[in-house]
Amino acid sequence: MAGAPPKFKSKHFLTGTELSKTELFELLRLAEACREQRLAGFRRDDLRNKNVVLLFEKPSLRTRVSFTVAIQELGGSVLELDSIGRKKEDPEDTIRVLAGYCHAVMVRTHAHSILERMVAKSPIPVINGLSDTHHPCQVLADLQTLMQRFKDLHGLKLAYVGDGNNMLHSLLLLAPIMGVEVHYACPRGYEPSSLVVRQAKKRAQGMGGGVFAHASPIEAVKSSNAVYTDVWTSMGFEQEETDRDKVFQPYQLNEELYSFADPKALIMHCMPMLRDKEITATLVEHENSVLFQQAENRMHAQKALLVGLVGKNT
Repeated sequence: MAGAPPKFKSKHFLTGTELSKTELFELLRLAEACREQRLAGFRRDDLRNKNVVLLFEKPSLRTRVSFTVAIQELGGSVLELDSIGRKKEDPEDTIRVLAGYCHAVMVRTHAHSILERMVAKSPIPVINGLSDTHHPCQVLADLQTLMQRFKDLHGLKLAYVGDGNNMLHSLLLLAPIMGVEVHYACPRGYEPSSLVVRQAKKRAQGMGGGVFAHASPIEAVKSSNAVYTDVWTSMGFEQEETDRDKVFQPYQLNEELYSFADPKALIMHCMPMLRDKEITATLVEHENSVLFQQAENRMHAQKALLVGLVGKNT
């Protein structure tokens, strides 16, 4: 069966920018092979005799289950640790202890600096399952979803409307180097990091994609091949929810806004979602909705990532 292990130059995966365009393409190709192999009943053993720790400092459904099943189906062993079940200590100490027990660590945390501090002392791969600044594992699944529907990513227009959060950051950093144009619209004061935008534009040069900011959701969505949104209030910002709801209402992904996209445009959301808040319930169930396909692809894409970082041939 197809699905040769990719060879990554980087030991870690924190933002996704560690991977070259070629490495990212190889990862996505392996992710799709993993999906096909699972359907055919073929079991890989790339993580045989390997132990992976999943470290959670934020609640999780998709990240927890997709990583756990991915590791198990690759023949590895997995141990989950929640923040409530351990004492607080410096990230540098945590990773040095875990490195004596296991072969890789996935971390779902708050400040991105926690991951950077771990990497500075880690002899084993560290994977970002989500931080306040980046969510690269989700974008791996998103790119796989786009490839499943469109085959070739070059020239695709993806519109993002809503909060300029970790989700948008990762889309900006990873999609354009694969040839995707990312057009985004965020309320004033909720735009993505200017540093991330500059980095994304620089990475996109000569890659066929691009980064484009728009003043209105309609302008961002016009003629797009996919429309993406996320919750208006991410974890850690709950105290702002009432104010955010007022500011973001014009950015709701609803039937009127969606009508400006291509008639076959995919409807995307990283989940969890609040139906009839940032996205209407009818669009969630629309024939072009791929929300649950995105969620499933987390497992396949993360299998490919784990094979490249931790697999027996790495």
